[in-house]
Amino acid sequence: MENNSDPIKKQIELNSLIEFSQLINSNLNVDFIFGNILLSIMGKMMITKGMFLVKQQNKGDNTFLINSIKGISRNYANTEIEFEFPRLSIFTLDEIKEYDNFFRKNGFNFFFKIFFDKKFLGVLCLGKKINGNAINKDETIFIETLLNISAPAIENSLKFSEIKVLNEDLSTQINQLKSLFELSKELNTNFLDREKIIKLLNYTLLGNFGVKDLLIFSKFRSDKFYPLNKSKDAPDDEDFLNALEEIKDTVIITGNSDNFAVQKLHSENYKLLFPIWNNDKIDAIVCLGNKLNKKDFTEEDLQFLESILNLSMLSIDNTILFSEYVEKQKIEKELMIAREMQVALLPKELPEIDNYAISAMNVPALHVGGDYYDVIRLSDTKFAIAIADVSGKGTPASLLMSNIQSALHSFLKLYDEEKFLISDVTEKINELIYENTTIEKFITFFWGILDTEKNIFTYINAGHNPPIHVCTGGISYLDKGGLMLGVLGSNIEYETGRVELGKDDVLLLYTDGVTEAVNKNDEEFGTERLEKIILSNFTESSEKIMQTIHKEIEQFSKGLHQYDDITLIALKKCK
Repeated sequence: MENNSDPIKKQIELNSLIEFSQLINSNLNVDFIFGNILLSIMGKMMITKGMFLVKQQNKGDNTFLINSIKGISRNYANTEIEFEFPRLSIFTLDEIKEYDNFFRKNGFNFFFKIFFDKKFLGVLCLGKKINGNAINKDETIFIETLLNISAPAIENSLKFSEIKVLNEDLSTQINQLKSLFELSKELNTNFLDREKIIKLLNYTLLGNFGVKDLLIFSKFRSDKFYPLNKSKDAPDDEDFLNALEEIKDTVIITGNSDNFAVQKLHSENYKLLFPIWNNDKIDAIVCLGNKLNKKDFTEEDLQFLESILNLSMLSIDNTILFSEYVEKQKIEKELMIAREMQVALLPKELPEIDNYAISAMNVPALHVGGDYYDVIRLSDTKFAIAIADVSGKGTPASLLMSNIQSALHSFLKLYDEEKFLISDVTEKINELIYENTTIEKFITFFWGILDTEKNIFTYINAGHNPPIHVCTGGISYLDKGGLMLGVLGSNIEYETGRVELGKDDVLLLYTDGVTEAVNKNDEEFGTERLEKIILSNFTESSEKIMQTIHKEIEQFSKGLHQYDDITLIALKKCK
């Protein structure tokens, strides 16, 4: 006779309860929580049937939704029933005043109400144990403990998750249950490798049922089925995959079916089709071949297979999710490095310019781009102003941005007012970028030199969004220049433009993140909106003009993620 007071056993059980609590509180999915509760109780006590009745809080005290069915037909899943239970927290079928056909017909004998902070959440319904014995006192305490531990997680999950049906029924045979636990342990060990999980599933099917042929068609991250495991006889033509969409229940394959997929699989000697449900949708279909001994699959076989396949497909999906997570972490790290590089290349502060006010901003997007701007003092009366947009995103864009920044600063160190020609420098920068980038990389670049003594801005536009010049006479665009940088190598000529700046004139430089910002209707912010904002505010300070433009873009794109960097430079002649 077992010694229930054995402290080692009690410690093991306590550790199991702690691990169970951590497990269910790590997931807000109600099906995950209910499934683990049923798995623990039914597996420990060898109970053949179980389900949860979730109280419908907005439909009175006696309306319940059937959830997480184990051991009875899944046709009952997600259906509502109305029934008045006794006031007792724990009761049997004999204590219900009026026998209900549903409970009697489906073999439910034991009932446990679930409460959270005096709130009635639902009822756990259990069938008989395999050996026919009633649930004893220790087992009742165990069930109550599990439900009390689970109540907070159930309450939270009911608020945030939709109810879904799970089709994992535990086998009624001890060796099958042990096999399922062993499979679970092995799947957890190999959760990083999808191919190993599929091989492990193959070995499990071969060892338990003598089935060697396995095909898996998945819809994970897709609207259509696709072959998940490689096999020379795996059909993958469009007609076959479309016909799989008609499969809604487990199919024993025969030659009498009208379904094209079933006919095709029958010709390849496959015997079973198992749909795998997830969130009330079929996430995958598993095809199994005949047993090596040619015997038919029994009802118990189907129940155990269902548990094995659901568990395996969940693990396979998790390998994909984990791979996506790892890839996402790599991308996020790359973006962080790229952003740090980008910020390091931008000016920490802008120089003061006599008789002018200048303001600039760079608002990074979620996906780091390659926007660059700079304002560099050349002398007391000469200032270089530049803005650029590098193609692509992430670290490659930031590296290319560092090239343009380095080249510009290097050439400007050689600045000589009498000999320095921005057209020649632009040609040399273009050659440098062309030699150090691939053909698909390029830079739109605008730069010029402001002469504060003559109030003339000499510039070149290399394929960039034309800056806007606003004066009392209206609007003009600074569009003289030539081809963007990095597209062609030598012999590229750039035309130099000049604009004279008068009192209160405004010069606005910007990247395409400004005009190509979109709203929920997929409309672009556009140049017209930008013009109207400048005209309405050009009497304001350069900082106010820039901030107003940014605010209007935020309002225009409200509710959407910013896709591209937004960079602005506003220059205003004050005297």
